[in-house]
Amino acid sequence: MTQRPRIKKEITGEIVNDQFAFSENKSSKNARKILDRSELLNVEIWYDKHYLIRVQHGDNNGIKRHGINEEIIKELVCKSLKHLIYYSFKVKNFSFINFIKVDNRSVRVVIRKETTGEILNVVLEFHHVLDHKYEVTVFTAMVSDDFRLSDGQFAVLLDGNNSTLFKYDNKKLIEIDDKS
Repeated sequence: MTQRPRIKKEITGEIVNDQFAFSENKSSKNARKILDRSELLNVEIWYDKHYLIRVQHGDNNGIKRHGINEEIIKELVCKSLKHLIYYSFKVKNFSFINFIKVDNRSVRVVIRKETTGEILNVVLEFHHVLDHKYEVTVFTAMVSDDFRLSDGQFAVLLDGNNSTLFKYDNKKLIEIDDKS
């Protein structure tokens, strides 16, 4: 009696995902992932009248400001969001969202980006509206290397996908952290 030929099972290289397996994460060598979830944030972008007057009519002397058109600013605000959120988680005393106005002065942050030879500076103010809803208002924008920040104010310099967080303290611009 001859034996039947045996069917050889080839290993296909497929990875079996064991939902009960323990693996390594940033905190533990033996952890089990139970959920991977994204939160949706709704961000409204608003332009303050001061900014729109500067775009349409120029400064107090009627001199038009170059490089601050609405599309450029909207794109810059959108790109800055992930950097601002990153720094708010990483840097202990950095907070850019206003929840309650304290002494009628809200926190404003300056977003900066190098343009043709000079730096574009955009002053933003963020407010929490509802659980997942935030407003960001563009107050002013100016292409200038000598843009003045207020004492204690933060600025984020964007460079492609990288950025650097600065704080203006005692008349000095101090680098706090960077994201590369």
